[in-house]
Amino acid sequence: MNARTLKLAPALVLVAALNTACEDFDIEPYMPTVSFSELRVNDVDWDGIESDFVFNVNNPNPLTINLDRFNYSLAFEEVEWLNGDSPDGLELAAADASELALPVSLEFETLFDMVQAVRGQDEIGFGLQGSFGFDTDLGPVDLPYNEDGGFPAPRRPTFSLEKLKVKDISLSGADLNLRVNVDNDHGSNLLFQDVNFAVNLAGVDVGGGFLADLGDVGAAASTQTVNFPISVNFLDVGTAIYDILQGEKLEVGFAADMDVDSPFGLIPLAVAETKRIEIER
Repeated sequence: MNARTLKLAPALVLVAALNTACEDFDIEPYMPTVSFSELRVNDVDWDGIESDFVFNVNNPNPLTINLDRFNYSLAFEEVEWLNGDSPDGLELAAADASELALPVSLEFETLFDMVQAVRGQDEIGFGLQGSFGFDTDLGPVDLPYNEDGGFPAPRRPTFSLEKLKVKDISLSGADLNLRVNVDNDHGSNLLFQDVNFAVNLAGVDVGGGFLADLGDVGAAASTQTVNFPISVNFLDVGTAIYDILQGEKLEVGFAADMDVDSPFGLIPLAVAETKRIEIER
């Protein structure tokens, strides 16, 4: 994976007294400090994430200084994902804090294959360590850091067609229920909302509908069945559909677009499934 170039670099300027004053001069008040601020999620979907690991670098000096080195090692579930260093520069303003961001973009499929992420988790653990380095008149100074926490791990919910239920049928039309199993691989419930769907039977588009929501789909413990109601007008789609519905099985196509309220905010989801399923009367 590629990270954007990090702007960091050359020479810590210390107060002149460091070279001329007594040997027990206290350097500590003039040393920059580094603190981890946040994991900032810029964009996330079911395929991947764009994020920044954000640090605050504070310069207590009355003079502007420059950060000379930055190295890092990022691991997920104790498996190293990337490492490197950036010798480019970041100027730290006098008596001020500067923000430094390590950008990380990745695809979840690759990440999950590598760390063998466990079903029923919303996050996977990360560990980030390295150091910030300054060159001074007294020699190099390196400030280590070692942070850990949880990294978002959204997993695409799966939809599988189970059965087509014929609730009512006449020579003019039919009322059907398409039963769909929804599997939520997260540790938290998911709410599926603003669901637009369309159905085809044996390759013939027979309509669809809109559902405000599918209710909460429970966490990884079980699969939830959702009914999608369909009203078919044989005058619109042809009477051949009437004959097809008299059989035992039928190839059904299902497509839907919706928003999923997840632990990481609203994430759009598109579903397209085709399967030969049983007809129930």
